[in-house]
Amino acid sequence: MIGTGDKGILVVLRFRNGRTERVSLVSIDLETEQVTGIAADQRNAVVSFDELKAVFFPHALQDAEIDSSPASTIAVEFSDGEVIRGRAHYNPEKNGFFLLPLDRSKNDKVFVVSSAISSIEVEKY
Repeated sequence: MIGTGDKGILVVLRFRNGRTERVSLVSIDLETEQVTGIAADQRNAVVSFDELKAVFFPHALQDAEIDSSPASTIAVEFSDGEVIRGRAHYNPEKNGFFLLPLDRSKNDKVFVVSSAISSIEVEKY
């Protein structure tokens, strides 16, 4: 489980149907395949990976933890046609992974739900 403790980080949930929702992230649970957050109206938001495309961590975060270890540069294409290029430790046996976008103008990192991907290409140098 990937948790944020008591603090909660504001993230954007991007759904496969095109909907977006801002929540204060509580956890991303890889075993139950659920993201838990608290919405602006203070209701609990528990979302299944089956509904999600990705969780975006906005650039505005001052204390975002960024993994700087060596990673592959990949291009991720989602089933809706969106493509995000970045660095990641991608493992096809995992149900999700963090991607550090090459274009960091909006987001410092993205948690990608593996089942929302239509293709991944490892970029060659």
